[in-house]
Amino acid sequence: MIRENTDFHNQHFDSIQALRGITALFIVLEHIRFLNCGAFGVDIFFCISGFMIMYSTHANTQYFLRKRLIRILPLYYLMTLGTYFLLLLFPGMFEQSKADPVFLLKSLLFIPFDIGGGVLQPLMRVGWTVNCEIFFYILFLFALQIHHKYRGFICSILLLVTVAASSLLPSPPAFLVFYGNPVMLEFIFGILGYYAAWGLYRLRQASKLPKICLPLSILGLLAGFMGLLITKPVINVLGFRRPLLWGLPALLIVLCAFIAGLYLQKIPSALVRLGDISFSLYLVHYYPVMLLDRAVFDFSVCTPRTLLGLAVAIAVSAALALISRGLFEQKLSLWLRRKLIP
Repeated sequence: MIRENTDFHNQHFDSIQALRGITALFIVLEHIRFLNCGAFGVDIFFCISGFMIMYSTHANTQYFLRKRLIRILPLYYLMTLGTYFLLLLFPGMFEQSKADPVFLLKSLLFIPFDIGGGVLQPLMRVGWTVNCEIFFYILFLFALQIHHKYRGFICSILLLVTVAASSLLPSPPAFLVFYGNPVMLEFIFGILGYYAAWGLYRLRQASKLPKICLPLSILGLLAGFMGLLITKPVINVLGFRRPLLWGLPALLIVLCAFIAGLYLQKIPSALVRLGDISFSLYLVHYYPVMLLDRAVFDFSVCTPRTLLGLAVAIAVSAALALISRGLFEQKLSLWLRRKLIP
């Protein structure tokens, strides 16, 4: 909700939170095989992350990394350990994973490794984005130590250097290949989006933002999502086409959602709630969707049965995400904050 005549950094952006929820839902759809249409949700998440990290560190940077780890690690570690034990019980569960203790340790420490066939990812397949987030937080923390005001610029330079080194060195190590993926540039887009949103907010507060911006922002949202869907067949997830063809539309979507929130009196509470559980939904959905695919519905083709399966998959994933948020993102994280943050 946007309040009138208050500072930009005292706002709560329900429209961005709703976008998180929609984005998480697209990632669920990515793993429904007959749809396979939402991988770009990661790009939107990275833009939102760059935006919100800049926003949240404007006034208070104390215990920055500790707070982020408290929020992310409990559920990530649970899912990683769960993946390891599933592989112990069902060794053929994944083609490119095995219950190797070294794999488990590296996954828990965010050390990239070849899981098989030249694929660099942690044990938990969808956890690769969490690895990227943690690396971004570490670079951002380093930037904070250098200069608070220019934290976004310094962090952006560090990201650019990492990606450039990965691309230019003849035989970069696995660590640099993974964290030098051009998709990391999308955190920079989010940082730029933060400054753009701050400027737009000031214009809105000064009544200098025309009302036509609301319908234009809605059109921008539709155009952004359509662009992402259309370009999906030509995206190379490891190349520079991704930040250009997906990262820039993702930034457009984030800014359009922000602008829409400046005008709308109320964002549908269901979407905001979906945003609240988006992190849990992202991490917990993959295994129930895969189980429903293999054991019940067979999501390979679109049929009335698989459409029912789609509804079941979304419902089950959302229910598990609600439970996960309550137990890990709220209760456990609150307990850890009390113990670890003076």
